[in-house]
Amino acid sequence: MQLGRRASGVGRRPAGIAIVVVVLAAGAAHADGVVEARTIYYKETSTRVVQPMLDGMFDAGARGAVDAHLLVDAVSSASAGAGTGNAQVFSKQRYEAGGGYTHEWDGADWVDKLRLRGEGRASDEPDYRSFYAGGRAEADLAQKNASIGLGGGIMHDKRDLTDRESALNDLKIQCEGEATANSVSCPLLTYMASASYSQIVSKNAVVGATYDFAYLDGYQANPYRTALTATGLVSEKHPFTRVRNAVAVSGRYYISDTETTVIAGYRYYHDDWQITAHTPELRIVQQAGRDIDATLAYRYYWQSASFFYETKYPDPETMPLLYYTGDPKMSAFDSHLIEGKLGVLGHAFDLDGVWSRARFEAILEYVVQHNAFGNAGVAHVAVTVPFDY
Repeated sequence: MQLGRRASGVGRRPAGIAIVVVVLAAGAAHADGVVEARTIYYKETSTRVVQPMLDGMFDAGARGAVDAHLLVDAVSSASAGAGTGNAQVFSKQRYEAGGGYTHEWDGADWVDKLRLRGEGRASDEPDYRSFYAGGRAEADLAQKNASIGLGGGIMHDKRDLTDRESALNDLKIQCEGEATANSVSCPLLTYMASASYSQIVSKNAVVGATYDFAYLDGYQANPYRTALTATGLVSEKHPFTRVRNAVAVSGRYYISDTETTVIAGYRYYHDDWQITAHTPELRIVQQAGRDIDATLAYRYYWQSASFFYETKYPDPETMPLLYYTGDPKMSAFDSHLIEGKLGVLGHAFDLDGVWSRARFEAILEYVVQHNAFGNAGVAHVAVTVPFDY
């Protein structure tokens, strides 16, 4: 999650993975589309997020595929880490919509298949707006035993306090290039690039690696969050630029005798704010007959603190500093995540038609976090339906 703007456990990965799984599973039935409805509930000590989302993927001719998504984040919190330094109740909604188009060509010479994708998304909340556009190219190689991908994108965000409640109308923030906090709106530009490679190494084994890069330039603090000093509270101030790098490796092995898939992964992250993070993960997927699968996963996360993080800063009058933060995500901490997932196809309930191929899914996660956020629980429920049109 380090390369995303949001740091909570709520994300869009499960929805995307589920859609891909169902599309592949439904291939034998020649399904031309798939729709997934999912709701995620996230709760930690002082923060609650409810996120309903709708995803769809549809064939567009013989070589193209269109996908789209809609989601809403309904956040309520009294946590300083979430943006309320005075511990008042805080609530807001974020709306996001996005989509993309992927086109595939037969390869030539050493390329078996080539896929090009363009995508975009936009989100809006009372004091934050974000727009993203990007693309990706993928090629299948070595008789489709290997795949390589390159991608990139740009995101334009804006922190805008002009529409906030009247009690906050006098709040000002400091944009890049300003000597003091005189603005109510500040931009943030993010440039992203990624590369990936996967290889089938045996009949039952696949390995892969990815590299992600991001350069952020602009306002990156939270205008409502404060930092503790020896003489009181001061407004948070972060550096205006940040360079992020992440490398991940993974391996999957299928045990045919027991219909068990073992997935292991590791991710290394480092940025120029001197945060280094390590994330090993182990996931076991067990098939129980034709229609049911169960997953058990464990993930450990550890990170160091940013170079400007302090639990209590000196008196800013006698020892002024460039940066201050009250963000728990800037501290050194570790966390443990345990996940259980159950997926059932509609055929198990004797459903007919497209519903026999629908997938019903439930996920429960518990996160032990050794930071100011405290422990968290996450629940997902989803239904994914393939169809012909």
